[in-house]
Amino acid sequence: MKVLHLISGGDGGGAKTHLFALADKLKELAGIRVGCLMKGVFYQEIKTRNVDYCLFEQKNRFDLSVVRDIAGMIKREGFDILHAHGARANFVAMFLKRKIDVPIITTIHSDYLLDFDTFFKRVVFTTLNKIALKRIPYYIAVSDAFRKMLIERGFSPNNVYTVYNGMDFSAAREVTPREEFASRYDIDFRKEYIYVGIAARFDAVKGVDVFIRGAAAAAKQDPRLRFLIAGDGALKAELIALAKTEGIAEKTQFLGFVEDMAGFLNFIDINTLTSHCESFPYSMLEGAAQAVPIIASNVGGISALVKTNVTGILFEDNDFSSLAEAMVEMARSEQNRLVMGEALKARAQSEFSSEKFAARHMEIYRAVLNAYQDNRRYDTALSGYYGFHNSGDDALLAAILRDIKEQKSDIRPVVLSNKPKETQLQYGVDAVCRNNPISIFRALKQSKMLISGGGSLLQDETSAKSLWYYIGVIKAAKAAGLKVMQYANGVGPINREYNRRLCARVVSQCVDVITLRDRESAQLYEEIGVRGAILTADPAITLGGNSEIEKGSYICVSLRPWKAADAKFDAEIAQALDAVCEKEKLQCVFIPMQPPADIEAAERVARKMRSDCEVIEREMNMEETIECVRASRALLTMRLHPLIYALGAYVGTVGIVYDPKVRAFIEYSHSGTAIEISEASKAAQALEEAIRTGGSRDRADELCRLAKKNAQLAADLLEGRLD
Repeated sequence: MKVLHLISGGDGGGAKTHLFALADKLKELAGIRVGCLMKGVFYQEIKTRNVDYCLFEQKNRFDLSVVRDIAGMIKREGFDILHAHGARANFVAMFLKRKIDVPIITTIHSDYLLDFDTFFKRVVFTTLNKIALKRIPYYIAVSDAFRKMLIERGFSPNNVYTVYNGMDFSAAREVTPREEFASRYDIDFRKEYIYVGIAARFDAVKGVDVFIRGAAAAAKQDPRLRFLIAGDGALKAELIALAKTEGIAEKTQFLGFVEDMAGFLNFIDINTLTSHCESFPYSMLEGAAQAVPIIASNVGGISALVKTNVTGILFEDNDFSSLAEAMVEMARSEQNRLVMGEALKARAQSEFSSEKFAARHMEIYRAVLNAYQDNRRYDTALSGYYGFHNSGDDALLAAILRDIKEQKSDIRPVVLSNKPKETQLQYGVDAVCRNNPISIFRALKQSKMLISGGGSLLQDETSAKSLWYYIGVIKAAKAAGLKVMQYANGVGPINREYNRRLCARVVSQCVDVITLRDRESAQLYEEIGVRGAILTADPAITLGGNSEIEKGSYICVSLRPWKAADAKFDAEIAQALDAVCEKEKLQCVFIPMQPPADIEAAERVARKMRSDCEVIEREMNMEETIECVRASRALLTMRLHPLIYALGAYVGTVGIVYDPKVRAFIEYSHSGTAIEISEASKAAQALEEAIRTGGSRDRADELCRLAKKNAQLAADLLEGRLD
């Protein structure tokens, strides 16, 4: 594989460090060349390094005569990928797109809307960069936060990859002794002082004013603190004046631009980063290499490395009071600083090495080449009850996506969703409107496989329209030439004879692989004449892992509105919960799986209870719901998915059977007791048994293995291993 990296040649700071670190390791894995567009800082330094480089010198930023030369070299020497870095390279790459038949990737090193600091540059260069970025097909973000930023701005999630910056921690570093560094910069060096430093350009986005305000508040609490600011820029005079206004001018020193960053980091006791917007800055990694503990604003990808009270301390953006508290806290204990610094270094070496950095780029290059050469945009379309703010179906989608990505890391899915924009942001994958036939048809035509599921999609208990919709999608997929899989479905009830015949005919003719989540669904398929189904388990079982966790002092309750859940039912459930809570000294926590309807059902019962209880009156995200269920002493639920969440944490359960799928899961999973709505008075005895016995560990472990089998079969079908 041959990759041409294109950069302006005048870059300094993070982009320069990024590409040098990448090139040093990537050249061992692929043929690479770095092309520069001007004789700037980057170009002068790359000439001194053992990296293949060339110059396509522009007369000015708008000189496009270089396009022909770059295109000629790419074709002549057989480069497979063009990889751009920065606004100037993006602008040139936009014009190269029509002249070369290779994929173009650009790395997003920063928030491109904030790259230029004057009005003219923002109007002209930011606008041109935005236009160029929309015409480049593939993107690498240097943090998950930046990936999310691009998705929010309308970039296709499947075309945005994430690679955190990496650094060669094995390289020997010459470090200037502290005394020598102090002498060079005329620093009052005393061993009793604790030096807090920041290295940043003097730009509003770097938040150096936050550092100064935090320093002023911290200095009042600890007189040993001294503050060193390395950097320069347009705000210098303003920041110097702020230090005087805040009363810490005598304790603060502006060092100007510091070329010897290793010496600076070796000198300070505490490193800080106060930016309002960041990607994954190299200043963190450089500090980590010298085991300097860090206090950083919780923005961008910083939290991927900095863990509060483990590898440093995070504070919320612009909160200088919290910054001051962190400075004082870290200054109090030299031992804590040493421990956090070493932990920071160890984590950086383990997770953000240049070897991993280069290897991840190679993975992305291979994925991009495969996607570029493929005549279909997606590998698989996913059809289900997605985008309706239903926690259970959200969990299903999360589990399916996670499991199939474990089998095929570069898979390109598209989800048929009721709210495609929300789905894109929540799951980081492409999505289209499930209610728009044109969007569905286009998505299917651009896919290779349809995954229908999970959940109970084929049923006519609530409405025959549900069954007809999903049958219709399956038929359309097969007509478009796709492979089709029913993925861990629950099937039924299917009450109408016409619907049973329709379902049997379409599934038998159109579905290549069928996996089902319970025996009752398998029995129904046998009854209507569908053969070859494989019994597995619900994918959501594996969410949150399979382990015993510390339990809280509460019973988790999940209710829903249902025609048979009348006032008598509400009173009997309230009485049962009161009896158990008073006997076991527990509280009830009602959780909504699909608000607001579930909240209303919970409040009706809660109003009839004597004992203390809490109704969560907001929409909970999937992670919150899972954690609440898993940490409970027992679960009483009408909804299916709380049963599934409870299984992996070995929580004893009582399921109220409003739908046969609740009983089917309990019996298949051996996970608790099923009671009919008309038997609500039995809930107290069943809950006491659930608290005493907990869940079935062996069966839970077995079902987790079966749940993973769904994704393996999906990958095998997609890759043709089942043909």
